[in-house]
Amino acid sequence: MQEPHQGDVALYIDWENIKYSLLNRENRLPNAMAIKEAAAKYGRVVAAKAYANWQEGQHLRDPNDLYSAGIEPIYVPTVILGFGDSPDGAPRRKNSVDVKLAVDCVDASLSNPNISTFVLVTGDGDFVHLINTLRLRGKRVVVIGTSWSTSWQLTSSADHFLAYDVTVDPVSPSPASRNGSATTLEDALKTLVEVVKYVREKGRPNVFAQVKLLMTSRLGNFDEQAYGFSKFKDFMKEAERRGIIKTTTIGLIDRAYLPWENLEDGVAGEAPTAPVGGMALPVLPEGNGVSAALRSGEENTKTLVRFVNKLEESSPFMSFNYIVSRAYESHCLPLSMSETSSLLDETIQSGVFLTDSRTILDRATGEYRDINIFRLNRQHPTVVAGLNEPIPIKPKIGVKEE
Repeated sequence: MQEPHQGDVALYIDWENIKYSLLNRENRLPNAMAIKEAAAKYGRVVAAKAYANWQEGQHLRDPNDLYSAGIEPIYVPTVILGFGDSPDGAPRRKNSVDVKLAVDCVDASLSNPNISTFVLVTGDGDFVHLINTLRLRGKRVVVIGTSWSTSWQLTSSADHFLAYDVTVDPVSPSPASRNGSATTLEDALKTLVEVVKYVREKGRPNVFAQVKLLMTSRLGNFDEQAYGFSKFKDFMKEAERRGIIKTTTIGLIDRAYLPWENLEDGVAGEAPTAPVGGMALPVLPEGNGVSAALRSGEENTKTLVRFVNKLEESSPFMSFNYIVSRAYESHCLPLSMSETSSLLDETIQSGVFLTDSRTILDRATGEYRDINIFRLNRQHPTVVAGLNEPIPIKPKIGVKEE
Protein backbone atom coordinates (compact mmCIF):
# COMPACT_ATOMS: atom_id res chain seq x y z
CA MET A 1 0.00 0.00 0.00
CA GLN A 2 1.46 3.32 -1.06
CA GLU A 3 2.30 5.78 1.68
CA PRO A 4 0.46 9.13 1.85
CA HIS A 5 2.03 11.89 -0.19
CA GLN A 6 4.08 14.19 2.02
CA GLY A 7 6.45 17.00 1.15
CA ASP A 8 8.16 17.61 -2.17
CA VAL A 9 9.87 15.23 -4.60
CA ALA A 10 13.24 15.33 -6.33
CA LEU A 11 13.75 13.20 -9.45
CA TYR A 12 17.22 12.06 -10.58
CA ILE A 13 17.69 9.96 -13.73
CA ASP A 14 20.72 7.89 -14.68
CA TRP A 15 19.82 8.40 -18.34
CA GLU A 16 22.23 5.97 -19.98
CA ASN A 17 21.26 3.19 -17.59
CA ILE A 18 17.51 3.32 -18.23
CA LYS A 19 17.93 4.15 -21.91
CA TYR A 20 20.18 1.23 -22.79
CA SER A 21 18.22 -1.20 -20.62
CA LEU A 22 15.13 -0.49 -22.71
CA LEU A 23 16.95 -0.34 -26.03
CA ASN A 24 18.76 -3.63 -25.53
CA ARG A 25 15.70 -5.59 -24.36
CA GLU A 26 12.64 -3.92 -25.90
CA ASN A 27 14.16 -1.72 -28.62
CA ARG A 28 12.46 1.42 -27.33
CA LEU A 29 13.42 4.65 -25.61
CA PRO A 30 12.35 5.78 -22.13
CA ASN A 31 9.35 8.09 -21.93
CA ALA A 32 10.46 11.17 -20.00
CA MET A 33 6.91 12.35 -19.30
CA ALA A 34 5.87 8.94 -17.97
CA ILE A 35 8.84 8.95 -15.60
CA LYS A 36 7.98 12.40 -14.28
CA GLU A 37 4.32 11.47 -13.86
CA ALA A 38 5.33 8.41 -11.85
CA ALA A 39 7.45 10.60 -9.58
CA ALA A 40 4.61 13.10 -9.19
CA LYS A 41 2.46 10.44 -7.53
CA TYR A 42 4.65 10.86 -4.45
CA GLY A 43 4.24 14.62 -4.23
CA ARG A 44 5.12 17.88 -5.97
CA VAL A 45 8.19 17.44 -8.19
CA VAL A 46 10.40 20.45 -7.42
CA ALA A 47 13.60 19.16 -9.03
CA ALA A 48 14.00 16.83 -12.00
CA LYS A 49 17.41 16.11 -13.56
CA ALA A 50 18.83 13.59 -16.04
CA TYR A 51 22.56 12.85 -16.26
CA ALA A 52 24.59 11.87 -19.35
CA ASN A 53 27.18 13.12 -21.80
CA TRP A 54 24.79 14.98 -24.09
CA GLN A 55 27.51 15.68 -26.64
CA GLU A 56 27.74 12.02 -27.60
CA GLY A 57 25.94 11.19 -30.82
CA GLN A 58 23.44 8.76 -29.31
CA HIS A 59 22.20 11.44 -26.88
CA LEU A 60 22.23 14.59 -29.03
CA ARG A 61 18.45 14.74 -29.51
CA ASP A 62 17.49 13.83 -25.95
CA PRO A 63 17.98 17.17 -24.14
CA ASN A 64 15.21 18.94 -26.10
CA ASP A 65 12.71 16.21 -25.24
CA LEU A 66 13.77 16.26 -21.60
CA TYR A 67 13.33 20.03 -21.42
CA SER A 68 9.83 19.61 -22.88
CA ALA A 69 9.01 17.22 -20.05
CA GLY A 70 10.35 19.64 -17.45
CA ILE A 71 13.50 17.62 -16.78
CA GLU A 72 16.86 19.38 -16.72
CA PRO A 73 19.66 17.58 -18.61
CA ILE A 74 22.89 17.69 -16.61
CA TYR A 75 26.04 17.33 -18.67
CA VAL A 76 28.63 14.90 -17.36
CA PRO A 77 31.77 14.72 -19.52
CA THR A 78 33.29 11.50 -20.73
CA VAL A 79 37.00 11.12 -20.17
CA ILE A 80 39.02 9.22 -22.77
CA LEU A 81 42.07 7.82 -21.03
CA GLY A 82 45.39 7.54 -22.81
CA PHE A 83 46.12 4.81 -25.32
CA GLY A 84 48.88 3.45 -23.11
CA ASP A 85 46.55 2.85 -20.16
CA SER A 86 45.12 -0.41 -21.50
CA PRO A 87 46.72 -3.73 -22.41
CA ASP A 88 45.66 -3.67 -26.06
CA GLY A 89 46.45 0.01 -26.59
CA ALA A 90 42.81 1.00 -27.21
CA PRO A 91 41.47 4.15 -25.54
CA ARG A 92 39.34 3.68 -22.44
CA ARG A 93 36.12 5.56 -21.80
CA LYS A 94 35.11 6.66 -18.30
CA ASN A 95 32.38 8.95 -17.04
CA SER A 96 31.29 9.98 -13.57
CA VAL A 97 27.50 10.08 -13.82
CA ASP A 98 27.07 8.06 -10.62
CA VAL A 99 29.39 10.38 -8.68
CA LYS A 100 27.76 13.60 -9.94
CA LEU A 101 24.24 12.26 -9.38
CA ALA A 102 25.06 11.08 -5.85
CA VAL A 103 26.70 14.39 -4.90
CA ASP A 104 23.69 16.36 -6.18
CA CYS A 105 21.27 14.14 -4.25
CA VAL A 106 23.12 14.50 -0.97
CA ASP A 107 23.48 18.26 -1.50
CA ALA A 108 19.73 18.57 -2.14
CA SER A 109 18.92 16.53 0.96
CA LEU A 110 21.02 18.89 3.09
CA SER A 111 19.97 22.21 1.55
CA ASN A 112 16.28 21.51 0.88
CA PRO A 113 14.50 20.10 3.95
CA ASN A 114 11.18 20.43 2.10
CA ILE A 115 12.18 17.51 -0.16
CA SER A 116 10.96 14.34 1.55
CA THR A 117 11.12 11.89 -1.37
CA PHE A 118 13.94 11.14 -3.80
CA VAL A 119 13.07 9.21 -6.95
CA LEU A 120 16.11 7.54 -8.54
CA VAL A 121 15.73 6.14 -12.06
CA THR A 122 18.45 3.52 -12.40
CA GLY A 123 19.19 -0.17 -12.03
CA ASP A 124 22.79 0.28 -10.92
CA GLY A 125 23.51 -1.46 -7.61
CA ASP A 126 26.29 1.03 -6.85
CA PHE A 127 23.60 3.51 -5.76
CA VAL A 128 22.83 1.40 -2.67
CA HIS A 129 25.20 3.62 -0.68
CA LEU A 130 23.36 6.74 -1.82
CA ILE A 131 20.00 5.22 -0.87
CA ASN A 132 21.24 4.32 2.59
CA THR A 133 22.60 7.84 3.08
CA LEU A 134 19.31 9.48 2.03
CA ARG A 135 17.22 7.19 4.21
CA LEU A 136 19.54 7.84 7.15
CA ARG A 137 18.62 11.52 6.75
CA GLY A 138 14.93 10.69 6.96
CA LYS A 139 14.20 10.76 3.23
CA ARG A 140 11.94 8.32 1.41
CA VAL A 141 13.63 6.75 -1.63
CA VAL A 142 11.79 5.36 -4.65
CA VAL A 143 13.66 3.44 -7.35
CA ILE A 144 12.42 3.18 -10.94
CA GLY A 145 14.16 0.60 -13.10
CA THR A 146 13.47 -2.18 -15.56
CA SER A 147 12.26 -5.45 -14.08
CA TRP A 148 15.00 -7.48 -15.78
CA SER A 149 18.13 -5.46 -15.01
CA THR A 150 17.61 -3.63 -11.71
CA SER A 151 19.90 -4.83 -8.94
CA TRP A 152 18.01 -6.65 -6.19
CA GLN A 153 20.28 -4.96 -3.64
CA LEU A 154 18.90 -1.67 -4.93
CA THR A 155 15.24 -2.69 -4.65
CA SER A 156 15.72 -4.13 -1.17
CA SER A 157 17.33 -0.91 0.08
CA ALA A 158 14.70 1.49 -1.31
CA ASP A 159 11.35 2.27 0.29
CA HIS A 160 9.51 1.57 -2.98
CA PHE A 161 10.40 0.04 -6.32
CA LEU A 162 8.52 0.71 -9.56
CA ALA A 163 9.24 -1.54 -12.53
CA TYR A 164 9.40 0.81 -15.51
CA ASP A 165 8.12 -1.80 -17.96
CA VAL A 166 5.27 -2.89 -15.66
CA THR A 167 3.89 0.18 -13.90
CA VAL A 168 5.52 3.31 -15.36
CA ASP A 169 5.34 2.79 -19.12
CA PRO A 170 4.30 -0.76 -20.05
CA VAL A 171 4.26 -1.74 -23.71
CA SER A 172 0.73 -3.02 -23.14
CA PRO A 173 -1.37 -2.78 -19.97
CA SER A 174 -1.41 -5.91 -17.82
CA PRO A 175 -4.78 -7.69 -17.43
CA ALA A 176 -5.02 -6.44 -13.86
CA SER A 177 -4.41 -2.86 -15.01
CA ARG A 178 -7.05 -3.06 -17.74
CA ASN A 179 -9.92 -4.34 -15.61
CA GLY A 180 -8.85 -2.51 -12.48
CA SER A 181 -8.95 -5.65 -10.33
CA ALA A 182 -6.09 -7.11 -8.36
CA THR A 183 -5.03 -10.74 -8.46
CA THR A 184 -6.31 -13.04 -5.74
CA LEU A 185 -4.05 -14.38 -3.01
CA GLU A 186 -4.17 -17.81 -4.67
CA ASP A 187 -2.97 -16.31 -7.97
CA ALA A 188 -0.18 -14.46 -6.17
CA LEU A 189 0.92 -17.65 -4.41
CA LYS A 190 0.86 -19.56 -7.70
CA THR A 191 3.07 -16.89 -9.25
CA LEU A 192 5.37 -17.10 -6.24
CA VAL A 193 5.93 -20.81 -6.83
CA GLU A 194 6.69 -20.16 -10.50
CA VAL A 195 9.19 -17.45 -9.58
CA VAL A 196 10.97 -19.55 -6.94
CA LYS A 197 11.20 -22.44 -9.39
CA TYR A 198 12.60 -20.07 -12.03
CA VAL A 199 15.33 -18.61 -9.81
CA ARG A 200 16.38 -22.05 -8.58
CA GLU A 201 16.49 -23.57 -12.07
CA LYS A 202 18.39 -20.63 -13.55
CA GLY A 203 20.78 -20.28 -10.64
CA ARG A 204 19.65 -16.70 -9.93
CA PRO A 205 19.67 -15.22 -6.39
CA ASN A 206 16.84 -16.71 -4.34
CA VAL A 207 16.79 -13.80 -1.89
CA PHE A 208 13.41 -12.36 -0.99
CA ALA A 209 14.16 -9.05 -2.73
CA GLN A 210 14.85 -10.79 -6.05
CA VAL A 211 11.72 -12.93 -5.68
CA LYS A 212 9.56 -9.88 -5.04
CA LEU A 213 11.12 -8.06 -7.99
CA LEU A 214 10.24 -10.93 -10.34
CA MET A 215 6.72 -11.15 -8.92
CA THR A 216 6.28 -7.45 -9.61
CA SER A 217 7.43 -8.05 -13.16
CA ARG A 218 4.97 -10.90 -13.71
CA LEU A 219 1.94 -9.56 -11.87
CA GLY A 220 2.35 -5.79 -12.03
CA ASN A 221 1.74 -3.58 -8.98
CA PHE A 222 2.39 -6.45 -6.59
CA ASP A 223 1.97 -5.35 -2.98
CA GLU A 224 1.81 -7.85 -0.14
CA GLN A 225 -0.23 -5.39 1.94
CA ALA A 226 -3.11 -5.80 -0.53
CA TYR A 227 -3.41 -9.38 0.76
CA GLY A 228 -3.29 -8.44 4.44
CA PHE A 229 0.45 -8.89 5.09
CA SER A 230 2.42 -6.04 6.64
CA LYS A 231 5.74 -7.30 5.24
CA PHE A 232 6.82 -9.38 2.25
CA LYS A 233 8.39 -11.82 4.72
CA ASP A 234 4.96 -12.45 6.22
CA PHE A 235 3.64 -13.25 2.74
CA MET A 236 6.51 -15.71 2.24
CA LYS A 237 5.87 -17.33 5.64
CA GLU A 238 2.23 -17.88 4.69
CA ALA A 239 3.37 -19.62 1.51
CA GLU A 240 5.71 -21.75 3.62
CA ARG A 241 2.86 -22.61 6.02
CA ARG A 242 0.91 -23.91 3.03
CA GLY A 243 3.84 -26.10 2.06
CA ILE A 244 4.45 -24.61 -1.40
CA ILE A 245 7.91 -23.16 -0.65
CA LYS A 246 10.52 -23.23 2.10
CA THR A 247 12.37 -20.27 3.57
CA THR A 248 15.44 -19.79 5.71
CA THR A 249 17.95 -17.13 6.67
CA ILE A 250 21.51 -17.72 5.51
CA GLY A 251 23.93 -15.25 7.02
CA LEU A 252 21.93 -12.04 7.08
CA ILE A 253 19.69 -12.73 4.07
CA ASP A 254 16.27 -14.40 3.83
CA ARG A 255 16.11 -16.94 0.99
CA ALA A 256 13.40 -19.02 -0.69
CA TYR A 257 13.62 -22.67 -1.77
CA LEU A 258 11.47 -25.29 -3.39
CA PRO A 259 9.66 -27.67 -1.01
CA TRP A 260 12.04 -30.63 -1.53
CA GLU A 261 15.23 -28.66 -0.96
CA ASN A 262 17.40 -29.03 2.13
CA LEU A 263 17.43 -25.69 3.96
CA GLU A 264 20.79 -26.32 5.61
CA ASP A 265 22.69 -26.62 2.34
CA GLY A 266 20.30 -25.05 -0.14
CA VAL A 267 20.21 -28.28 -2.17
CA ALA A 268 17.70 -31.07 -2.71
CA GLY A 269 17.15 -33.01 0.48
CA GLU A 270 14.86 -35.87 -0.54
CA ALA A 271 17.30 -37.13 -3.17
CA PRO A 272 20.73 -38.63 -2.46
CA THR A 273 23.62 -36.24 -2.71
CA ALA A 274 27.15 -36.58 -3.99
CA PRO A 275 30.11 -34.41 -2.98
CA VAL A 276 31.46 -32.22 -5.77
CA GLY A 277 34.42 -30.04 -5.01
CA GLY A 278 33.64 -30.20 -1.29
CA MET A 279 30.01 -29.11 -1.78
CA ALA A 280 27.05 -31.49 -1.53
CA LEU A 281 25.02 -31.36 -4.72
CA PRO A 282 21.72 -33.15 -5.34
CA VAL A 283 21.39 -36.17 -7.56
CA LEU A 284 17.86 -35.55 -8.75
CA PRO A 285 15.67 -38.17 -10.44
CA GLU A 286 15.29 -37.97 -14.19
CA GLY A 287 12.23 -36.30 -15.66
CA ASN A 288 11.47 -34.10 -12.68
CA GLY A 289 11.61 -30.93 -14.76
CA VAL A 290 14.61 -29.48 -12.92
CA SER A 291 17.38 -28.17 -15.14
CA ALA A 292 21.11 -28.67 -14.81
CA ALA A 293 21.37 -25.05 -13.66
CA LEU A 294 19.41 -25.94 -10.50
CA ARG A 295 21.28 -29.17 -9.88
CA SER A 296 24.62 -27.39 -9.90
CA GLY A 297 24.06 -23.63 -9.72
CA GLU A 298 27.04 -22.90 -7.49
CA GLU A 299 29.21 -25.37 -9.38
CA ASN A 300 28.34 -23.65 -12.66
CA THR A 301 29.34 -20.29 -11.21
CA LYS A 302 32.70 -21.63 -10.07
CA THR A 303 33.23 -23.30 -13.46
CA LEU A 304 32.52 -19.98 -15.18
CA VAL A 305 35.01 -18.25 -12.87
CA ARG A 306 37.72 -20.79 -13.73
CA PHE A 307 36.97 -20.52 -17.43
CA VAL A 308 37.15 -16.70 -17.44
CA ASN A 309 40.37 -16.92 -15.43
CA LYS A 310 41.79 -18.92 -18.33
CA LEU A 311 40.47 -16.42 -20.86
CA GLU A 312 42.13 -13.56 -19.01
CA GLU A 313 45.52 -15.06 -19.75
CA SER A 314 45.17 -13.78 -23.32
CA SER A 315 42.64 -10.98 -22.86
CA PRO A 316 42.49 -9.19 -19.48
CA PHE A 317 39.33 -7.26 -20.45
CA MET A 318 36.42 -8.90 -22.30
CA SER A 319 32.97 -7.95 -23.49
CA PHE A 320 29.81 -9.69 -22.27
CA ASN A 321 29.12 -11.35 -25.61
CA TYR A 322 32.72 -12.54 -25.92
CA ILE A 323 32.58 -14.35 -22.57
CA VAL A 324 29.19 -15.93 -23.31
CA SER A 325 30.14 -17.14 -26.78
CA ARG A 326 33.49 -18.55 -25.65
CA ALA A 327 31.95 -20.35 -22.67
CA TYR A 328 29.17 -21.82 -24.81
CA GLU A 329 31.52 -22.94 -27.59
CA SER A 330 33.85 -24.62 -25.09
CA HIS A 331 31.01 -26.75 -23.64
CA CYS A 332 32.45 -26.16 -20.17
CA LEU A 333 28.92 -25.59 -18.80
CA PRO A 334 25.84 -27.85 -19.19
CA LEU A 335 23.81 -24.81 -20.26
CA SER A 336 22.27 -23.31 -23.36
CA MET A 337 23.62 -20.01 -24.65
CA SER A 338 20.70 -18.10 -23.09
CA GLU A 339 21.26 -19.85 -19.74
CA THR A 340 24.97 -19.07 -19.95
CA SER A 341 24.08 -15.44 -20.60
CA SER A 342 21.74 -15.40 -17.58
CA LEU A 343 24.43 -16.96 -15.39
CA LEU A 344 26.99 -14.36 -16.45
CA ASP A 345 24.51 -11.55 -15.91
CA GLU A 346 23.80 -12.77 -12.39
CA THR A 347 27.47 -13.12 -11.47
CA ILE A 348 28.07 -9.57 -12.71
CA GLN A 349 25.24 -8.25 -10.52
CA SER A 350 26.59 -10.12 -7.48
CA GLY A 351 30.02 -8.51 -7.81
CA VAL A 352 31.99 -11.45 -9.18
CA PHE A 353 33.17 -9.23 -12.02
CA LEU A 354 34.60 -5.72 -12.08
CA THR A 355 33.13 -3.59 -14.85
CA ASP A 356 34.46 -0.73 -16.93
CA SER A 357 33.78 0.82 -20.31
CA ARG A 358 35.96 1.32 -23.33
CA THR A 359 35.81 3.22 -26.59
CA ILE A 360 36.59 1.04 -29.60
CA LEU A 361 36.68 1.55 -33.35
CA ASP A 362 33.79 -0.23 -35.05
CA ARG A 363 35.35 -1.67 -38.18
CA ALA A 364 31.94 -2.00 -39.83
CA THR A 365 31.01 1.68 -39.55
CA GLY A 366 34.40 3.31 -39.11
CA GLU A 367 33.06 5.12 -36.03
CA TYR A 368 34.02 4.89 -32.38
CA ARG A 369 31.51 3.34 -30.00
CA ASP A 370 31.41 2.42 -26.31
CA ILE A 371 31.27 -1.11 -24.91
CA ASN A 372 31.18 -2.52 -21.39
CA ILE A 373 34.14 -4.71 -20.43
CA PHE A 374 34.60 -7.13 -17.55
CA ARG A 375 37.31 -8.85 -15.53
CA LEU A 376 37.25 -11.08 -12.48
CA ASN A 377 37.00 -9.46 -9.06
CA ARG A 378 39.71 -11.58 -7.49
CA GLN A 379 38.84 -10.42 -3.98
CA HIS A 380 35.28 -11.77 -4.23
CA PRO A 381 34.68 -14.92 -2.10
CA THR A 382 33.11 -16.79 -5.03
CA VAL A 383 36.15 -16.10 -7.21
CA VAL A 384 38.53 -17.14 -4.44
CA ALA A 385 36.58 -20.36 -3.89
CA GLY A 386 36.36 -21.13 -7.59
CA LEU A 387 40.06 -20.65 -8.25
CA ASN A 388 40.98 -22.76 -5.23
CA GLU A 389 39.08 -25.73 -6.72
CA PRO A 390 40.88 -26.15 -10.07
CA ILE A 391 39.23 -28.26 -12.72
CA PRO A 392 41.04 -28.74 -16.05
CA ILE A 393 39.38 -26.55 -18.66
CA LYS A 394 40.52 -26.04 -22.20
CA PRO A 395 38.61 -23.04 -23.52
CA LYS A 396 38.84 -22.19 -27.14
CA ILE A 397 40.92 -19.07 -27.01
CA GLY A 398 40.55 -17.14 -30.21
CA VAL A 399 40.63 -13.59 -31.46
CA LYS A 400 38.64 -11.39 -29.11
CA GLU A 401 35.27 -10.51 -30.58
CA GLU A 402 32.90 -7.80 -29.57
